[in-house]
Amino acid sequence: MRFAFLAVLVFAAGCASSPERLRSFETGSVTGSARAASAPVDTRGLIARSSDHQKVGRPYTISGQRFVPRREDSYDEIGIGSWYGPNFHGRPTANGEIFDQNQMTAAHTTLPIPSIVEVTNLENGRQVIVRLNDRGPFVDDRIIDLSRAAAEALDYRSRGLARVRVRYLGPAHPNAEPPAHSFHVAQVGTRRTAEPEPEPVVQEPAVPAHSQTVTLQVGAFADQQNAQALASRISSAGDAWVQRGQANGNAVYRVFFGRWPDRNAAHAARDNLTGYGVYDARIVALN
Repeated sequence: MRFAFLAVLVFAAGCASSPERLRSFETGSVTGSARAASAPVDTRGLIARSSDHQKVGRPYTISGQRFVPRREDSYDEIGIGSWYGPNFHGRPTANGEIFDQNQMTAAHTTLPIPSIVEVTNLENGRQVIVRLNDRGPFVDDRIIDLSRAAAEALDYRSRGLARVRVRYLGPAHPNAEPPAHSFHVAQVGTRRTAEPEPEPVVQEPAVPAHSQTVTLQVGAFADQQNAQALASRISSAGDAWVQRGQANGNAVYRVFFGRWPDRNAAHAARDNLTGYGVYDARIVALN
C-alpha cells in the first residue's frame, strides 16, 4: 500500500519503489569507520568489519528526479518515512536479494547496499534496526521506505507515513539474516546533529474570529483517510482540519492549518511546518 503525500491533487498513490530494480553497481572504497562503535550494543553483530562487499551504484533518474548514490558514514537525517509490501513481496531487491515484507528491511535512494540503519518514529519514540537492501522511495520528499514488518514495529503501517529519523550504522554482513522483529523506545535527546526539532506554531487565541482572514492549505487528496493522516501528523503544531470539496467533478479532501489575521503571520507558521515535512503549504483566504 502506498500513500501520496502533500500533492496538490493526488488521485492515486505512487509507487515508493521503482518497478525496475537497479542492477548496475560500482564497488566503492572504504572511507573510514562505518560507525559500528556508535551503534546499539545488541546490533553490532549485524555490522560487517569491511565495506568492500557493499555496492554504491551509479547515478540514476526516476520520474525526472536524479539520485546520486554515495557513501555517507555520517548520514543522520529527519524526513518522511513510508512503507511497501504486498506489491513487491517475493520480487528481487536492488542488490538481488528477495524482498520479504515480513522481514525488517528497507529501501533508500542513495546509501550503499547492504547497510544497517536505525529508524526512529519521531511521533511515538519507537526505534528499529533494519537491513537496507533496496532502492526507493521515489515519491515526494520521503527519505526511506520500510518493509511492512518494520512499519508495523514503528506503529505507522495503518497511517502509511510518519516523520522519522534515519541513521546509518554501517555495512551489513553480506549473507546475514535481517535484524530481529523488535523495537525499543528511543531516549530523549539522542539526535547528534545540529538540526533542531521543530518549534510549535504559536497561535493567538485572543484574535477575534472576524479578523482571522487567512489559513494554510497543506495538502489535497482524493482519499479522505490520507487527508486525515496528514492533519493528525501536524496537529501537534496547531489547529489542523480537513474540508471536503470538489475538483473537476470529483471529491477532494483539503487539509488546512491555522487561522491568522494577515499573510505575514501565516508565512511564519508555514516556515515552522517544514520541520513536519510540509514544504509547499499555500496561504489561502478563509471561507
